[in-house]
Order: sequence, then structure tokens, then C-alpha cells
Amino acid sequence: MKALYFEKMGDPQSVLLLKQFDKPTPQANQVIVKLLGSPINPSDFFFIGGSYRIKPELPQIAGLEGAGIIENTGLGADLPVGTLVSFFSRNAWAEYVVLSKDDVLVLPNDFPVEKAIQFALNPITAWGLLERADLKTGDWLLITAGNSVVSKLIIQIAKIRGIKVIATVRDDKNTATLTSYGAHVVNVNKDNLIEYVQRLTEGKGAHVALDAVGGQTGSDVLKCLQSGGRLIIYSRLSPDPIQLYSADVLYKNISINGFGIRAYLESKTAVQKADIINSLVTIIGDPEFKMEVAASFPLDNYREAIKTAVEAKKEGKVLFKIH
Repeated sequence: MKALYFEKMGDPQSVLLLKQFDKPTPQANQVIVKLLGSPINPSDFFFIGGSYRIKPELPQIAGLEGAGIIENTGLGADLPVGTLVSFFSRNAWAEYVVLSKDDVLVLPNDFPVEKAIQFALNPITAWGLLERADLKTGDWLLITAGNSVVSKLIIQIAKIRGIKVIATVRDDKNTATLTSYGAHVVNVNKDNLIEYVQRLTEGKGAHVALDAVGGQTGSDVLKCLQSGGRLIIYSRLSPDPIQLYSADVLYKNISINGFGIRAYLESKTAVQKADIINSLVTIIGDPEFKMEVAASFPLDNYREAIKTAVEAKKEGKVLFKIH
């Protein structure tokens, strides 16, 4: 089988290689999945570079998310051959992957394939963040990195729930799209974020902020929260730290928490996970719910695919389409 792998950690455009590997065989409680596709996520770049929480075991097949069809099963893996599944696990940038039966998310066989390929990471992250935010209809939610895939999912789900969203961006390329999804959009390179939030919320501030950036934006976000507000940090796009002033936190009784998808899922029972998956299948499966795809490439064209994902000039996710 074809797979993209790396023998040393570093820049994906420099260290990735394409090679033929033996097709895996399932052991007990494992399944073999014939890949339909895999997205190129920021976490993949962190993983290849060695700075992700999951560490490579060199030589390492790249890719951490995908979707495909169960082709074979090991003893005790009671999942039907032919089932469409999504997963978040190593070795996704390949034609086949072996997975524990507990690591696959079963989807309806008629679920849209391009949405299935993107299902296991960002939608569940968006769902978990909104659950952690615990907002009511009419509450204000402030999110950074508004152009990100996770933010676009949050905006759409929040709109369904009647939650009002303010999204920060650094350019205006997706402002019209974010507005159509239901967000109030502020370009932090042109406008004062704190003044914008105060004006929009009539001086009250946001109830909760979800920050994926850090740095100066994260520092400003703290000042945008109302008394008793909460800041939830879930990514680190900026290498710079958040400047935290005690008065901003102390006098408004602000709480600051972190969110990681693995810890979130580990806190859930099997029944709770199934309820999350079923809810997301219904919401995301709706043709009106948007999960844009900017471009698709075969594994052979991996250099162009990585280049396109890095440049991020197009709106939407870049995918490897495999079978």
C-alpha cells in the first residue's frame, strides 16, 4: 500500500516521503479500514515537527484523522465489513490503516464522504468547546481565529442554539462567509477588539471566550469578558504568551481553563460518546451545514497538497482523497 511517512521530524515539505508498505492485518479487537480520505490539519504539522502531544515513533506514517470503509476485522471486533467509519489516530495518510475497534466512530453509510473525512477531530472539538462554554440562548460567545475550521463549526452550531457569536479575524477574506453563518466579525488588525465587544454587548462584555491564538489577541480577549466570565484556551497558534494582569482576572472574577479533545473524550462514557456522535451526524449531515473543501489531492501529489494547505489561500480544508 502507498503511505506518506517521515524518518525524521521537521518541516513536512522537507521530511515527508512516499513509499510502498505492506498492507496491515488485523489482530484481536482491531479493524482494517480502506481509507477514503484524510484532511491536512495543523495538528498534522505539529505531529510531523515533533511538537504535538502525540509523539512520532520513527519511522512514522503521517496523518492523524480520516474516514474509510471497514474491509477486514480481527477476532472480537464486532463491526460489520463495509461500515463507514471516521477516526482520529496515527497512520492516516495511507491507503489502509489498522485501528482498535474502540478508536472508530461509526457513521451512516450514506453520510457525505467529504464531511466524514473531517468528522473525528474538528466537529467533536467544536461540540466539546460549546458544551464546556455552557451558554444559554442570547448569551455572547467570543471566539478567536474566526477563519479556522473549528470556529466555522462553532458559529453554525451556536446559531442553531441561539448563542450570539463574535469572531476575530486578521483579514477580511472570509468575513462574508462568517457573517452568513451568523457571526459578528471583527478584524483585529484594523479595529480595537475591546471597544468592538463593549459596543456590541452594550458594555457588558462576553460571557465566554474560546481562544485558539494566545499572544496579544489572547491578552485582549481577557479584557473583553464580563464579570464572572470564562476564558477557555484550546490551541496555541501564536508563539507569544498571553499577558495576564491580575486586576483583569481578580476584580471581574474571571476563570481560565484549558480544553483538550483527548481528555474531553476520555471523560465521557460510551453512551455519552454515542449521543455526541448521533447529534453531530444529524447536525452536520444536513446539506445546509457547511464544511468547505478547498482542494483535494491524491497521495502522489502530496507536495502540492502540503503547499496548498500551508499557504491557506483557499477557503476550506485541504484533503487527501485516497480511494
